[in-house]
Amino acid sequence: MRNVYLVSVGSRSGKSVLSLGLALNYPGKAGFYKPFRESLVTRDGHPLDQDAVLMAKVLNLADREKLSPFVYDIFEPISMEDVVRGYNDVCRDRDFMVIEGSRDFANGCSHDISHFDIAKELKAPIVLVSSTSHQSIDSIFMFREICEQKGLEMKGVVLNRCEGSKEKDFLIGRGINVIGEIPNIPELRTFHVFEITENIRSEVIAGASGMDNVVEDVIVGAMSPQVAIRYMRRSKAKAVITGGDRTEIQLAALSTSTSCIIVTGGIVPSRMVTSRADELGVPIIMTEEDTLSAAELVEHLIARIDPRDTEKIDLIVKNVRKGIDLDEVW
Repeated sequence: MRNVYLVSVGSRSGKSVLSLGLALNYPGKAGFYKPFRESLVTRDGHPLDQDAVLMAKVLNLADREKLSPFVYDIFEPISMEDVVRGYNDVCRDRDFMVIEGSRDFANGCSHDISHFDIAKELKAPIVLVSSTSHQSIDSIFMFREICEQKGLEMKGVVLNRCEGSKEKDFLIGRGINVIGEIPNIPELRTFHVFEITENIRSEVIAGASGMDNVVEDVIVGAMSPQVAIRYMRRSKAKAVITGGDRTEIQLAALSTSTSCIIVTGGIVPSRMVTSRADELGVPIIMTEEDTLSAAELVEHLIARIDPRDTEKIDLIVKNVRKGIDLDEVW
């Protein structure tokens, strides 16, 4: 059985996109394993890793909890034997395993369960997934040096959201194997309103008919109404996050192209706002979170791939097939 270990260079580099694209393009029976849970969702009362939920659905894999079984705790770490046992539990009857590393490649270094240790133990060649930022490019060279010191196979790099050849040419010129590029896919930054209520403790208090609305942009309404309306007119299909007592901001949002309004602080908006939202089918979602916390939670959804979003998944599969040298990965 063959495998590959995916490591991201920097946050939101595109590891989940590449995992999904590789698994669904594989001509045989692909499997998935991510030792440490990170971005959690609750399913049937159990906290699960988002990527594990996604891969279990699209690959028709049972025991989604086993796909990402552990939480990294520096003071109560698991052992390498635990990691290997978890891998062996899910790799049976698979031809090819996609192993996804943690968001931060320093995780586990104090307990010999880092990316480098796990890849070596599982005999998995490493593929780096990187954005084209200068910091990420520099990190690639640091990572290569560590792999060389530890005797690990770094198969190469996949550049995500890559719009040109400058970065690719630079890396190749410095001896880095670039396996492929994934272009910027704007559609991946959208999500549905119902995903907000699934991932943030909240209540829909108006406009429930619009829960399938697509969100393409997020605006925090912390400015004056005069400034807010200018921003809102420029942005379509947006989620507006604002305090429950900011009636002027809420009405301004409802007068422009708005997919939903998230009101914070547990404050119920005025009847004027909720009635108008019901008429337009614009959900009003109330949360106890403060505005900043709610904005951070919603921002996280932008990088999320929902298993039900077949159009987004199809885009990923096609772009990975087109941009990556899959034969080299296999």
